[in-house]
Amino acid sequence: MEIRLATAADAPALAWLNAAFNGVQISPERMAEQIVRCSGIESALIAYHDDRAVGFACLRLIPWLCYDVMYAELTELFVVEAFRRRGVASALVAHAEQLARAAGAAELRILTGRDNLAAQAFYQALGYEDENEMLMIRRL
Repeated sequence: MEIRLATAADAPALAWLNAAFNGVQISPERMAEQIVRCSGIESALIAYHDDRAVGFACLRLIPWLCYDVMYAELTELFVVEAFRRRGVASALVAHAEQLARAAGAAELRILTGRDNLAAQAFYQALGYEDENEMLMIRRL
């Protein structure tokens, strides 16, 4: 298995994975534009098994104004069903943690649904803890 930062050359695979993950259809051309547009803020990690894209994760790194560390957040994580329980997701998270640490982040934050018990159990097994923070949102 190979895990690396996605480039514009990975846009077709990343667009396909994203559609499989959340149903959002983004053309490979638009995905390539998104990769460039988000550069320096959010990066995609892509996992390949024998030249087949099998998963991805997105890592957001943003400097905090009032803290002397980087804000790091795992914003997406998806593995194709046929490749689940093979260590792909764990490897993607570990790679994201390494990148966040190298960028100066002191922690990696993950938001997941309150009813997504499988994801919560997965992250807890990796050592993540519930911070009991509340996410609030207002539609604009």
